[in-house]
Amino acid sequence: MYKITHFTEDKKEEFVSKEGVGFMLANKIGSYFWNSDNIAKSRYSGWFCNLNGKFFRVIEAIEPKDSGNVKEVKNNFTNIFREREKIKENFFLSPFSNILVYEVDRSIELNLYLDLRESYSEEETIDYDTEKIDEEILLIKFINGIYLAIKCKNWKDIREKEQRHYLFDQNRNSPPFRRNVYKGISLSGKKFVYAVSEDREEAITNARRPIMKRKVTSKDDIDILSAKTSLSNLIDYNFSGLYAGFPWFFHFWPRDEAISLKSVIAIDKKKAKRIFFRLLEDGLKKGPGGVINIDAIGWTFKRADDIFDITSRDENKLIEQSLKRHIEELLWNYTRDELAVNKPNETWMDSIERSGARIEIQAMRLNMYRLASLFGKSIKERKFYEKMEHSMRRKVYDIFFDGENLYDGYYPSRNFLEKEIRPNIFIAHYIYPDLLSKKEWIRVFDNALNLLWLSWGGLSTVDKNSDNFYKNHTGEEPRSYHQGDSWFFVNNLAAISLYRVEKRRYLDYIKKIMSASREEMLWKGTISSHGEVSSAEELKSEGCINQAWSNATYLEARKEIRY
Repeated sequence: MYKITHFTEDKKEEFVSKEGVGFMLANKIGSYFWNSDNIAKSRYSGWFCNLNGKFFRVIEAIEPKDSGNVKEVKNNFTNIFREREKIKENFFLSPFSNILVYEVDRSIELNLYLDLRESYSEEETIDYDTEKIDEEILLIKFINGIYLAIKCKNWKDIREKEQRHYLFDQNRNSPPFRRNVYKGISLSGKKFVYAVSEDREEAITNARRPIMKRKVTSKDDIDILSAKTSLSNLIDYNFSGLYAGFPWFFHFWPRDEAISLKSVIAIDKKKAKRIFFRLLEDGLKKGPGGVINIDAIGWTFKRADDIFDITSRDENKLIEQSLKRHIEELLWNYTRDELAVNKPNETWMDSIERSGARIEIQAMRLNMYRLASLFGKSIKERKFYEKMEHSMRRKVYDIFFDGENLYDGYYPSRNFLEKEIRPNIFIAHYIYPDLLSKKEWIRVFDNALNLLWLSWGGLSTVDKNSDNFYKNHTGEEPRSYHQGDSWFFVNNLAAISLYRVEKRRYLDYIKKIMSASREEMLWKGTISSHGEVSSAEELKSEGCINQAWSNATYLEARKEIRY
């Protein structure tokens, strides 16, 4: 049994779990420390530092000797307190600096496992030299010029290579499952301070620096504070960007940033504005994966409705100019027979092709026309965009809607309707509810829920009766990714749409969705972080462990939904 506690000065929630859980701390400039219940279980676990835009794993694991198994984890949203059978531990990652503090309640010995390499690197771990600075500071210089300074009582350089077996990676089909790391240093003491830098003196100075630990006095409920903290931890305050997720989506994916922007505004308006205008400027540039996020620009203009509250007149003019420019570009390059079209793998369901005209992409284009008509400086200009909106809406209605179902895709070049039911209809409603009447949306949602609903409180990414449906997550082999896996951000958006259409009718569904998202975030996987996906068969915390759009849409749903 495993006790989990989340607490602030005036709130506390506890749960006893049969499963071991992990935790993640982050410093708001792209560095994080991810730890599982006992030993390192992934090549992505440990301490990763963002050094000038490159992500380096520095410490693979901190393993206290003769300490026993973990019995309890306590999270106060700045520190993690962990109780083992024989010691009590305290972990703290200093905000805005690469300083990790590890404390215990009595003097111990521990093994420090070192594994310096870039996050995706499959090369051998980087070698190092040690230097005694004084009686309390040990300096490790890796041969690539990165320094790790350690403040502790005593140390001994072991420098033995040890092969580690990463069960977490093996379970998610993400090779390599085994790696050689350094069982590097044996340390002793009660308090250990680790500081990383590319500058020798900065590393040494930071290891000596007194660390002020903060107390959390938020009035938010525990689940809201969890989502806020985890989303905030993904904002890079040096570069004004939002990482898609830790530990392996450490990039600024435009789609993920745009979807999350509404909740980012509530956390930091200035950073949200910078992200928004960068997304406007980037437009249809290729994302980190080398493929255009065709829905990023549609999501960005959906978020214009939220950003207008904090923009100036001059900034609104920039939004208007950008909107018209992007509409023109989309009309020239991504339109066929009035419908918005995309190439393979350009939608959020990027593990399957989904080319042609897709339902949520139609909603985004229609919303852009709607916004452009509101910006119109003359009656003629407003009428121009209103006519485009009306004509396209009629065409989408006639092709995608059969009176009972709203289908996922259409291929204009072949005049072929793909009669697949997917949860993208909820995204379509969220973006552009005027596509159907309320009664029509109810019919569509009723029929979709019959095919997609998972009893634990989620939605499958494809009809459960489909030959393509996978009930269990297949990990990095993406067979299930968009063919069965349930995505928490989609579930959260679906709860919002169900609430807006007919909250009484769909109350049980809404409650189950919110309950499942809350349970996953607080008590499963990596506590206090809203993960990426769950298997369809049962609620699990799978995929990326801290996903920006999951946290952001949960916050949005919690703010709006009342029952």
